[in-house]
Amino acid sequence: MRYAFTTTVKEGKIDEYVKYHDEIWPEVCRGLRAAGVNQLTIFRAPGTRTLFMYIVTAGATDMSEATGPGSRYREDPKCKEWEELMDADFHGGWTALDEVHSSDTTWVRATTA
Repeated sequence: MRYAFTTTVKEGKIDEYVKYHDEIWPEVCRGLRAAGVNQLTIFRAPGTRTLFMYIVTAGATDMSEATGPGSRYREDPKCKEWEELMDADFHGGWTALDEVHSSDTTWVRATTA
């Protein structure tokens, strides 16, 4: 499954945010993998503080249950610290986006009709 989220980084914090992700803590990587995340990519809209996160999982995953407060992922103290740091110091959380179009589903229907 794929999931998309957006957020806006606080004023003056984007460079530090990028640095943290360039040096992501190994516990966070292991924790996200254990939570079912196969791929996680963050994009930035040029010249803005707006970020877009794209996540791919092996199957249907409730991301709130898998990585949110009270999740097994956050039982790891470093994962909990990371998520709380990101939310408090950088952006305040992510907003889930609804998928509008996907070539792997819509194009298949359009070309087989």
